[in-house]
Amino acid sequence: MDISTDSKLIITCSADKNVKIWGLDFGDCHKSIFAHEESIMQIAFEKNSHYFWTVGKDRMVKYWDGDKFEAIQKMEGHHGEVWALAVSHNGNFVVSGSHDKSIRVWEKTDEPVSASSQSVGLAGSD
Repeated sequence: MDISTDSKLIITCSADKNVKIWGLDFGDCHKSIFAHEESIMQIAFEKNSHYFWTVGKDRMVKYWDGDKFEAIQKMEGHHGEVWALAVSHNGNFVVSGSHDKSIRVWEKTDEPVSASSQSVGLAGSD
């Protein structure tokens, strides 16, 4: 769950594979979107916008427009379920963490989001 910087929207995600966009003015659900093929693990707004990110057990990282209720881009790169997400404070990149023991940094370029990413392996055992 996350709240937009302007405090107008709340976004929620769940194991039912849906994202819900709620208005804070009346508490109503503006839209329910079937967003991933598997459970959605985390959701986060970009600062000063209604754009947001989701990650899920389907190994996908997705970028959304919360005003138009549509996906902007989907990115593949992890080899396992994606469990964690963090958006940089300036919105220039997003970091995703996966069950495959990797962290990927997705950088924004002149294109919506760079399809290539840096992968950082994590040591540890299952």
